Amino acid sequence: MAGTKGPSNLYGNKNQVPTDHINYPYAKEFKQNTLEKHFRDHGKEIGANSMNDYENKAIYFANHISTIADSFIDDSGTTFKYNYATNKLVIVDKNGIIISFFKPSSKEEYYYRIKEKQVKKK
Repeated sequence: MAGTKGPSNLYGNKNQVPTDHINYPYAKEFKQNTLEKHFRDHGKEIGANSMNDYENKAIYFANHISTIADSFIDDSGTTFKYNYATNKLVIVDKNGIIISFFKPSSKEEYYYRIKEKQVKKK
């Protein structure tokens, strides 16, 4: 486990409870059995120079509060968080395990397609 946690990043608020947009207490690590593959596939685009660096960047992004990011929760409790300025997307399960972290090639269109499918289900 590479990242750290603290009161300042629990759900990004002082109440430390899920919101309409975030469904994990804090991102604590990348899913270990897929970390190496995700680093190979996305590390360079994220600007990471090692697997540990990639994991730490993903954890920081997932826990960092930003006014230029949007997020939503799907039916399984997975959070999708996208930053418009950096074109970074992180996917975090409800237990705070990062599933993926990358820059979609179609930018926000990719994020909107996922979000739209989820909205149609409800």
